[in-house]
Amino acid sequence: MEKGGLRPGDHVVITGASSGVGTAALQVAGRIGAIPVATTRTAAKKRHLLDAGAAHVITTDDEDVVKEVRRITDGKGAEVIFDAIGGPGLATLGEAATHDGRLIVYGWLDGRPAVLPANWPLTVIGYNNLALTADPAARRRAAHFIGSGLRSGALAPVVAATFDGLERMADAHRLMESNAHTGKIVVKVRH
Repeated sequence: MEKGGLRPGDHVVITGASSGVGTAALQVAGRIGAIPVATTRTAAKKRHLLDAGAAHVITTDDEDVVKEVRRITDGKGAEVIFDAIGGPGLATLGEAATHDGRLIVYGWLDGRPAVLPANWPLTVIGYNNLALTADPAARRRAAHFIGSGLRSGALAPVVAATFDGLERMADAHRLMESNAHTGKIVVKVRH
């Protein structure tokens, strides 16, 4: 919202939407009245993403992201794309943006070099949370937004699984590596 200018009625494409950040982004977008469009590789997570707040889910193994975003937005494209993946697919992902859209890259799950999209005008923003937390006024706005959302129930962490104790860390890693979960994986540690 702060860097991408997400507004009510905007379509926002959220890649890697089954992650902890992705499920939070779905909720934030829905809370302000934007239209969250989730991407995930397979249809196995589709129901979970719809339940987490996605208005639409695109399965990238079976569907063309650009074509589906254009269909969902009546040919216009998404105002904001919130990308966790990066890599060479960034250029194609940018084609799903509307004229003068914003592409926010916050992760590099695909460690290969990224190619910038050529469909200008498009604003490409590299983002991390330090951009927000380093500014006291922005940090105050974020704390208020998140706190009020948690109190009202509009924002609720999505927890895929909870493991008790460090001895379960290997199980938690196996679940994470399987990519079969939606949301965060929690390991409880007692001292």
